[in-house]
Amino acid sequence: MANSRQHRKEQLLNRLKLKKQTSIVDLAGFFNVSTATIRRDLKDLEKNDAVIQTVGGGVLFQTEYTGALTPRSSTRAIEEKIRIAEYCTELIREQDDILIGPGTTTFLAGKIMSGITDRSFRIITNSLELAIETGRSSNIRTVILGGEIWNNHSAGTHRGDGYFAGCHHHHTLILSADGVDRKHGVSIFETRMIGMIHEMINVSDRIILAVDSGKFGQARYNRIIDWDRINLFVTDKDIPEAEVDFLEAQGIEVITV
Repeated sequence: MANSRQHRKEQLLNRLKLKKQTSIVDLAGFFNVSTATIRRDLKDLEKNDAVIQTVGGGVLFQTEYTGALTPRSSTRAIEEKIRIAEYCTELIREQDDILIGPGTTTFLAGKIMSGITDRSFRIITNSLELAIETGRSSNIRTVILGGEIWNNHSAGTHRGDGYFAGCHHHHTLILSADGVDRKHGVSIFETRMIGMIHEMINVSDRIILAVDSGKFGQARYNRIIDWDRINLFVTDKDIPEAEVDFLEAQGIEVITV
């Protein structure tokens, strides 16, 4: 029994490597076992940061070099990040041009978007892995922004190789951050991403900030955006009520999931 279960987990992981994204129901049908059995197998794989289960029954393969889903980040508020990412995908409209900013939550949102089939839209990203993922979908047009690949993050850090010079200014930007603080604003740690992020902000007329509540009260070196440029703030339900009041006082709509 133990050997057969181990063999099934190996097959399950191989299938996820090929499909990248599937569901518990589909896996149960493929292996002809119950969904409870698949959930137990996935729990074991999650311990090694091999897969991520979403709250809606989806399953994502944890690629080794995403630069957004590292073991450190995947164990910190991952359920909250997934809920936030899933909500962001519900905001996508027909023929939207969606800019995906750097970060774990935004990367998850982009991965989940690759499973959308009922709308046609465009994704613009500086993540090589995300571009490959969304490029497989017939209803999604994918634009990969240029720049030097940075370490194991596989993310371009230049300003798009001319994309921003000729594009319109009506993009939707899904943006994340490392810190959100009343005095110091919205900030990130990594300086080399600042130019790319500012270009994304400049061409966007709808900006969605997707940040888990653990980032509140934190301040990092690089402030990236003014409060009056943010249209919607999506976070989890652990956000302090006083922070919600502050954000709403800035004219920002706050959604908790």
